Amino acid sequence: MPIKLINPSRLEYYQSSRRIDVKPIKPTKHERSDSMGLTVQEALEIASLKKAKVVGGHQGLNNIIRFVNVMEVPEVIKWLRGEEFLVTTGFSIKDDATIRCRLIDDLAQKKVAALGIKPGPYLEKVPEDMIDHADRIGLPLIELDPEIPYIEIIVPVFEILLNNQLYCLKRNEQIHNRLLEVLLSGNGFSSICQVLVEIVNNPVLITDRAGTLLSFAMHPLAKYHLKSDWENKLQDGLYNSSTNLCSLNPHHWHRIKLMVEDFTHDVVVVPIKANGDINGNLVIIESCSQLDEIGLIAVERASTIIALQFAKEKAVLETEYQIRGEILEDIIGCNFKSEKEIIRRASYLSFNLNTSLVVFVIAIDHSYSNLGSQGRRDEKTIQKIKSNILQVVHSAFIDYPGGAMVLGKSESITGLVRQASEDEVSVLHRKLTEISNKIMIKFPKIKFSIGLGSVFDGVRNTKQSFEEATAAARIGRIMRGPFNVTLFEDLGPYRFLYKLKDTKAMTNYYSECLGRIIDYDQEHNTELLTTLNCYFKNDCSLNQTAKRLYIHKNSVIYRLKKIEELSGLSVNNSDECFNLHLCLKFGQLMGDFR
Repeated sequence: MPIKLINPSRLEYYQSSRRIDVKPIKPTKHERSDSMGLTVQEALEIASLKKAKVVGGHQGLNNIIRFVNVMEVPEVIKWLRGEEFLVTTGFSIKDDATIRCRLIDDLAQKKVAALGIKPGPYLEKVPEDMIDHADRIGLPLIELDPEIPYIEIIVPVFEILLNNQLYCLKRNEQIHNRLLEVLLSGNGFSSICQVLVEIVNNPVLITDRAGTLLSFAMHPLAKYHLKSDWENKLQDGLYNSSTNLCSLNPHHWHRIKLMVEDFTHDVVVVPIKANGDINGNLVIIESCSQLDEIGLIAVERASTIIALQFAKEKAVLETEYQIRGEILEDIIGCNFKSEKEIIRRASYLSFNLNTSLVVFVIAIDHSYSNLGSQGRRDEKTIQKIKSNILQVVHSAFIDYPGGAMVLGKSESITGLVRQASEDEVSVLHRKLTEISNKIMIKFPKIKFSIGLGSVFDGVRNTKQSFEEATAAARIGRIMRGPFNVTLFEDLGPYRFLYKLKDTKAMTNYYSECLGRIIDYDQEHNTELLTTLNCYFKNDCSLNQTAKRLYIHKNSVIYRLKKIEELSGLSVNNSDECFNLHLCLKFGQLMGDFR
């Protein structure tokens, strides 16, 4: 009895010299995700089942059939695996209505697809009690043609199932080879997206773990369902989704509902894991059709290819980032023999130093280093957070004109970018604000501030821009609180103090005014300097200062007298008060206190 394997859209069954035609299976109206199975409704289209009648449980006609089995003894229940089309003559249930109804319950619990009863010597027709119970349970109950032997029912169904499985396996192999071909071609994420669109017939996006859109491809039919700028809106929706994408099982598909601008999208997400960490997500928007099993397997196969691409790009980028970081460290430390040499080194990485440059600094609060306890696991967590913040910064500058050199240190991240025009300054400010927002969302417990130095021409002036950015981050934190972006140009009088910070006259004057107070605080573990700073911040109000410091008003008076005694300056004399206030600001600029 030869079996011919053909396209599942047109199946034929041969037995001896007699041919039995099987009509093309039409797709069912419902959408299902398992194309390797066969619905009960589809099975009834087979020629040998054409005369079969569905007498009960019509609501289960979309159940999936994966196997066909014969039951002539009740014990067969324990051997069932589910999703079977079970056929019987009814010998073991012919005499007892209770057993018949219990059988329906057991089959439904086993998730059997359907029960076919062949009328004959044991049951002349399907009993009414079984029909009624099947209707209540929802298990399809089918009365078979008594003239058709089992073999003519079982073999065609198995042929279709086998053909579908072989088709799916071959199709999956083709998909895998096609994706591997794209990976080896070196065309990156864009080619992977384009190939996936052809396979799943829906729009496709790939994002990194920071939520940055790496690539996307649009299906021609999707333009009728999606609004303009859909990829960026969907990207934001994913990033702000209530579903924690990082908690999803990697390399497996997950179907979620995503709300974007009051419109719900059906989205399939596959988290991508490479090098032991989640690197990003493959996202399919089911705007044209719901993915069937081949499509779902395809996206899971694609996730492994994307993981390889992530690993490949990560190795390249990490090397490039490391080299860029080393160059930047040499630039801000002026550790180079000539400008030509450092400009040439940067040019190998396609970064132009022969233009106007500006430095930004992301200063992370000192409490960052105490984020975890003293165990190795906590140190690993801190390193991972540092890596993630760096990833946010790197991702933000992927599309920035000229790129960026970024250097990560223990409690700060330094970046160098070009600034060819005043418009680019505002673009950079928006970019840094965007980075700040992303870090706040991703790491809400970490406090930081961002400073931006002045624009300079010439590599040797980059050091000054770095120092200004560092000062802007520190002073901006004092003036505006954490999470803000502060330009050095916006610091007002602090800019003039900054110019004086390295002069001997200013450091001597600072020491004369506040030196003894600082020494006294260190020796006696007191807070005289903090009290003086709070006193000035609260417009010299004793009551407000006491309230802010959670101490009694008399304690404030005592501390101010001690300050006057140590400094020789009166807080009630306007000129001397100005001197104290000026030195406090100078100390803040130098980072002695906040």
